[in-house]
Amino acid sequence: MAQDQSLLAPPTHAPAVPVDIAWDEIIATSNTVLTTHLWAAPPLRRESPIHDRAFAALRDLKADYARFLPWFSHPVLSVPALEAPTKATTSWDFAQLDPFVEDFMAAAEGRPVVANFATIPHWMFTNADHVEVSRDVDTIHWDYEQGTDFRDDTLAEVADYFFRIASWYIAGGFTDELGVRHESGHHYRFAYWEVLCEPDLNRRMPPEVYTRLYDAVVQRLRTLDPDMRFVGLSLSHVHHDPEYFWHFLDPANHAPDISVDAFSYHFYASPEIVNPFGAEGNADHSTWRSTFFAQADAFVEHVAYIRSIANRLAPDAKTFLNEIGTYPADVMNAAPKIPEHYWALSGSVHAYLWARVLPLGIDLLGVAEFMDYPGMIPGTSLIDWESGEPNARYDVTKLLLDHFGPGDRLLETSAGYPGFPDARVHVQAMRTHDGSRKLLMISKWDEPVHLDLTSVGAGVLEQIHTTTAGSANERFAGGTLHLRPHATAVLTLDN
Repeated sequence: MAQDQSLLAPPTHAPAVPVDIAWDEIIATSNTVLTTHLWAAPPLRRESPIHDRAFAALRDLKADYARFLPWFSHPVLSVPALEAPTKATTSWDFAQLDPFVEDFMAAAEGRPVVANFATIPHWMFTNADHVEVSRDVDTIHWDYEQGTDFRDDTLAEVADYFFRIASWYIAGGFTDELGVRHESGHHYRFAYWEVLCEPDLNRRMPPEVYTRLYDAVVQRLRTLDPDMRFVGLSLSHVHHDPEYFWHFLDPANHAPDISVDAFSYHFYASPEIVNPFGAEGNADHSTWRSTFFAQADAFVEHVAYIRSIANRLAPDAKTFLNEIGTYPADVMNAAPKIPEHYWALSGSVHAYLWARVLPLGIDLLGVAEFMDYPGMIPGTSLIDWESGEPNARYDVTKLLLDHFGPGDRLLETSAGYPGFPDARVHVQAMRTHDGSRKLLMISKWDEPVHLDLTSVGAGVLEQIHTTTAGSANERFAGGTLHLRPHATAVLTLDN
């Protein structure tokens, strides 16, 4: 493709930022898997006009360890036993859930996946208010996940519930509470089973209770597949109380035969909310950039701290940051007013976080989340909720997946003058696992930034920014590169 001088030549008044790479100085080797997760969202049902396009986009990511998460907000889709068993009947019904699982596993095309059938049925708690579950699949039930006191304090009832779900999908079926056999014909394999999602948020589950529950579930499910591993905690972005990590990761707090294979927690950057009761609840759009990246930097420090706890208590446990993203503060707005530049900005934030955690030994970073829509945290979506087409957040994720992976070696890289790094950009050079030399460039700025790559060389450039739809290759001849506002770019250098 011919070189576009408007992209590569800076205005005369803007000095270019010098970029320097020490190609022989390896600072770290990446073992981080980049992925995403999909929940059982009503617009992804087979009857939906966006179904086919959405699942094609999921397949095209070719992401390992994608996570499937039927969420509590839509119990009619995510809870296959909505009513407590009686002496005469049970309510087991997988008709709503099965199509999601089948389509998710088909899109995975045999790549390893993570299962998280996270929602505990409401009726298993003694101190939860009554919830009338609508059979309308579009109805959102924010009040479904409540209650803290299990009616079976031994937690065997909860473990049995998850064992039956796992058996339905792994072992071809299960026997219910009344001794009746239910056949599914499914024989899927899950690389990991994650126990609950954000138990610290709605249920305020203490770490002691969660740890007992994790052990009970692992003891029941591991007989189904000796190769399946387990993920614990899945803490929300709200708390991150260190006590959860100190308690759960300590082997002394688990049954003697239980080990922690992996633990997970989440992070979402969000601007300040100005008016929580009004349609215009978010701070001015011009502040989002600085807020997002400041929160991202603080989170990286937090990750390093949590990693130090794990290194002391459970050094073999993998760290999964399996929900990473941004959202406008009025998260549930049914008529969101999201500026068009937000999607590229958000993509640059999660690209930046991914790049920053590579040297920390993090095993997985999951971009949240594949599909959302108005009323259901729309700012976290990777695809357009009306068309199913990928947005800039998806495009950035795919750009990273197409170019980088575990085994890449990070090289000493600087952008700016000695002692004065340029805060507007993050630049990282890598020798990738296939032997290529690549340069990742992320703009943290809302105006163009110009990079002096004279010492770097020529190659092929791909850039995602506010006006792109997908990425396109262009030839970069060397010299000065024009990095667009909120851009994420990869330069593959000539050998």
